[in-house]
Amino acid sequence: MANPFGHLMPIYPLIAQQILDDYQISSGKCLDIGTGHGFLGIELAKITELEMYFIDIDPEALNKAKNNVLEYELNNEVHFVGADVTALPFEDNFAELVISRGSLWFWHDQVKGLQEIYRVLKAGGAAFVGGGLGRYTPPTMRRRLQGEGRQRLEAKGEKGFLRGKKLEELLFKTGIKSYFLISDVEGEPCHWIEIRKE
Repeated sequence: MANPFGHLMPIYPLIAQQILDDYQISSGKCLDIGTGHGFLGIELAKITELEMYFIDIDPEALNKAKNNVLEYELNNEVHFVGADVTALPFEDNFAELVISRGSLWFWHDQVKGLQEIYRVLKAGGAAFVGGGLGRYTPPTMRRRLQGEGRQRLEAKGEKGFLRGKKLEELLFKTGIKSYFLISDVEGEPCHWIEIRKE
């Protein structure tokens, strides 16, 4: 069976490098929430010593992530956790880094999900949550990929792809103060939320 995310494979190493460059977090615990097939977490693990937690509510997706991690023979310590983002099974201040690409739009309670991410984030830690292509994606690749997945899902009736002002409205509801909205390309709507915990 063909990989439904195959067209996006080139962006994961680029986003992983952006995360490492921006946050300089290369050890400690990292939660990859809504990991799907695990591609972003795998790419980040390849270039860090992070202890990786691949988290998804869907057992089938988590199983695919396990298979992919085995295929890449990562040296990192890895864990696979079946959990909903609104009820993460971790203590407060658990992880140095939280990442999530493409899952925010499908959380049944986005406010509670972001509050949970803030809860489990350690002081001095960072979360990078959203759904863009990353700022390192070359313009030619960006033009080819931009919106492909979103258009497919919207054609099936999926809604809720928040960006720009809508993301800001969502963050306001969470009560989280220490956040930034990030755009892949200057002047375009923001697709990413960065949360810092002091």
